[in-house]
Amino acid sequence: MKISIIIPVYNGEKFIERCLDSAVSQKGAELDIIVINDGSTDGTAKIIEKYKDCIRVKTCDTNSGVSAARNKGIPMIQGDYVMFLDADDYLPEGAIDVLTSVIEKTEADIVKFRLRLVYPDGRIRRRHNQFDAYDVVEKKDFKKKIYPYFIEGIRLNNLCSGIYRSTLIKGREFREDMKVAEDVLFSLEVYTKAQKITILPDILYNYYQSGQGLTGKGASILQKYKCNYIFAAETAKYLKRWDMDTVMTRIRVYLRPLFLTFDKIKRVVVSEK
Repeated sequence: MKISIIIPVYNGEKFIERCLDSAVSQKGAELDIIVINDGSTDGTAKIIEKYKDCIRVKTCDTNSGVSAARNKGIPMIQGDYVMFLDADDYLPEGAIDVLTSVIEKTEADIVKFRLRLVYPDGRIRRRHNQFDAYDVVEKKDFKKKIYPYFIEGIRLNNLCSGIYRSTLIKGREFREDMKVAEDVLFSLEVYTKAQKITILPDILYNYYQSGQGLTGKGASILQKYKCNYIFAAETAKYLKRWDMDTVMTRIRVYLRPLFLTFDKIKRVVVSEK
């Protein structure tokens, strides 16, 4: 099995070495590591050069953002499956070995796993709003076990906590005009086209919390609301395909941005106390 890993990076000299070390050291599959250097002006390119024998690199002259960088990596995919890894995050030892075994056992199109939060001071926290139990979900059960999470909750929001059959990803693009929620918007079609999904309670991704990301303090409350409203409008278009197109479901879809915005406000208030 061959697995592609797409890593966009912009001015990531502080973290890219840790990220790449965690990727190239993985066992259990042939790896196709794709690094998109998105216009970095620091020492990122020099660090990447050290890995030239085990990665492929596409260098962009100017910075265009993470969505644009990922879009440049998608046509380069050579693997049977693909993962997305952000430059300041990293994979735990043995992650690919676990995923390869699960894919071979269940033949799933998507394997959704857990991530943990890693802080600059070394603290590690368990992230809530994730799947807790192993499950193999067939297409006939998506209406009950998968699609509702696009309507309520955030369990499917993070694209990086999953591995995807490449045919689900190739030919698709991230919206480059969205500052947040671009992951889950991209995932709508990916999960809709999938035929089988394996839910894995294992923690296979380290999500670094710098506090500067767009889902942290970097995105304003208004930006977050606008992007989540775009996502709600797109989700509504899928309800007929999911056989879930009812008045109450549509109301829940359009209430989701409000709930997420209120949650953002509450977290900002708490952090400022």
